[in-house]
Amino acid sequence: MEQAMIDLITEPEIIDVALDKIEKHQTEMMKRFFDVAGDSIDMVFLSDDMGSQESLLFSTDMWDRFLKDRMKRWCDFIHSYNKKVFYHSDGACEPLLKRLIDCGIDLFNPIQHVCPGMDMANLKKNYGDRLIFHGGVDNQKVLPYGTAQEVREEVLNCMATLGKNQEGYICCSCHNIQPSTPLENILTLINTVKNSSALI
Repeated sequence: MEQAMIDLITEPEIIDVALDKIEKHQTEMMKRFFDVAGDSIDMVFLSDDMGSQESLLFSTDMWDRFLKDRMKRWCDFIHSYNKKVFYHSDGACEPLLKRLIDCGIDLFNPIQHVCPGMDMANLKKNYGDRLIFHGGVDNQKVLPYGTAQEVREEVLNCMATLGKNQEGYICCSCHNIQPSTPLENILTLINTVKNSSALI
């Protein structure tokens, strides 16, 4: 990872060649898959971890230089098959959200609201008219270590905030549920969503 970050600055031509090859092969793979799958799929999951627990992994200028145009081409390609773009990035990646929306993402995951800049109310206010949010329920502290009541409160808060006006939100854990998570807490998450009047 350290060398990859250095290469962005010292070897941009090599990075371009590598990303061009990735884009070419992944686009061809998607095309073949779409041609076979047809209408049996609704969306495509694109996964890039652009954020750490505290900030972006690299600057927005670097993202613009290496990834913006490639992401836009992928989103346009996926939309040409009438599929939605489901985009994943962990961490404090709010500075990229407008850029990602401009590229064409439709759903954003996982909403790590404990990270700087990822306040749920602000995300909903600033981007909720253009994005569907997916995730949100904290899986680092609340789900594995909280009480069932704390899990219930977390779920209801996510639904009330990210799903304000009962639209634009799919409630679930903000990432994969960890192996140490008590079964009671997992069931509390599921049942709270099922029983909530805010279910969308």
